[in-house]
Amino acid sequence: MRASAFAVAVAALLFAPPAWAQGRPCDQVTPFQHATPTGPVEIVPGIANQRIYFCGFSIAEKGPTLDLKIWSGGGVLCAIGSKDLSPQWSFPNDFALVNRIEHVGPFSNVGDSLCIQTFGSGALTGTIYWTQF
Repeated sequence: MRASAFAVAVAALLFAPPAWAQGRPCDQVTPFQHATPTGPVEIVPGIANQRIYFCGFSIAEKGPTLDLKIWSGGGVLCAIGSKDLSPQWSFPNDFALVNRIEHVGPFSNVGDSLCIQTFGSGALTGTIYWTQF
């Protein structure tokens, strides 16, 4: 009986997924500050044979409403083959929000850059969390 319990425990350890399979950590952050609607702006340049994984953001908005959109794409200002990584978020006046995940999330196509754009009026300050591999 003890031998079979030991065999089950060993089998569980051998066939358990490794820790890295649970997700790579988001280990990069890029700040931005827009005093007026701005963009598109390339916030993370693409690297050949690598993807950018979007992991969230933190923002603080003061004054009139300013919207934010995040996407990836190739070419100048992510214009070629763009891929939305977020909807266009609309934030109320005098608002702060942190939306960050610890491990990789939506990703760009291989070699593409990460871009943001703000719409509306007012100022928006924040950080974009990401990783690239």
